Amino acid sequence: MKKIVPILVFLATLSCSKSISQVNTVRGISESSKVSLPYGDKDVLHEFPADWTKDNYLQDSLYNKLGLFLFQDKDNPARSTFKIDYPEAKTFVAKDFIPSGEVKNKKSKIELKSAQVFDGKNYKIVSVLYEGKIDCKTCEYPESQTQNVLLSIKDGKVIDKLPISYLNGSDLGQSSRYFYIDSDKIIHLKDFKSDEEGVTFAQYLKYKITHDGKFAKL
Repeated sequence: MKKIVPILVFLATLSCSKSISQVNTVRGISESSKVSLPYGDKDVLHEFPADWTKDNYLQDSLYNKLGLFLFQDKDNPARSTFKIDYPEAKTFVAKDFIPSGEVKNKKSKIELKSAQVFDGKNYKIVSVLYEGKIDCKTCEYPESQTQNVLLSIKDGKVIDKLPISYLNGSDLGQSSRYFYIDSDKIIHLKDFKSDEEGVTFAQYLKYKITHDGKFAKL
């Protein structure tokens, strides 16, 4: 019994330390500078065809422009930067994020870049952007992932999250999503698949923010 008590105290202290660290990260993220609405690339509203070859200049140029915005947004000076271990970062990243072995084993941290999007009555909507490599021994080219997730923060906690933009894969094949949040705070999302043959438009989704800060599909 005497040996168990110190272990329990250590575990309680460790848990408390993690909680304090996460609270501090949430506070820092929610206090980031603001971007202005509308936010995103309005070309998301373009009516893309179901699929097209790479010889279609109009579709290619608009599609590439959407991807360019994702990377330019990462370097937006309004964003604050936080470097944290993966166990803590799971609260902020999308569920489909695939951590590399280095990240999982805490040999490297995830870098979050956050910016406020808008305030609600009792919540804040924050954009968190991050990237990472994907372990793939059979890939001809290195695979990577870049993601932008909207977080809804209320009472110092993340109550909901929505991936609004991502680019996952390699030169051989990619899945992507791009967004536009209009002045009425409606979130427009479009998903694509691409490979060596061309690009396929997958789906168009729209979301709104409910009065309690949740993301609801329209």
